Amino acid sequence: MIGGIECGKPKVKLPEMLLDDDGYPTQEYLEFIKDYDGSMPIMKFIDGIIRDGWWMESWGFRLHRKYNGKRKLELHTGGWSGNEDIISAITSNIHLTHFQMKYVKWTCGGHYYFEIDLNT
Repeated sequence: MIGGIECGKPKVKLPEMLLDDDGYPTQEYLEFIKDYDGSMPIMKFIDGIIRDGWWMESWGFRLHRKYNGKRKLELHTGGWSGNEDIISAITSNIHLTHFQMKYVKWTCGGHYYFEIDLNT
């Protein structure tokens, strides 16, 4: 269980710690994101794994409600290098950004936009 979420039997081992003592993402956490293969339901991955590791989650993590079978996710880094590391891990995972959490837009200043198709 991580972030209060039962994760079943993922093919990739869940990290024991998401953040280090200074609040930065652990290497194990970043590797988990890079290796995500869809074995955990995408909304559990986003709401439990990504949200729990995001600095300033109340400001920089915005998950919109479902509309036409899709949800939109906005991630704003706030210029913090730990959030930039998480973004780098997300965007390096082709499976994640093309099939699960489609990477649709980036704007200057650390603003990233994704679309989650709940019908796939």
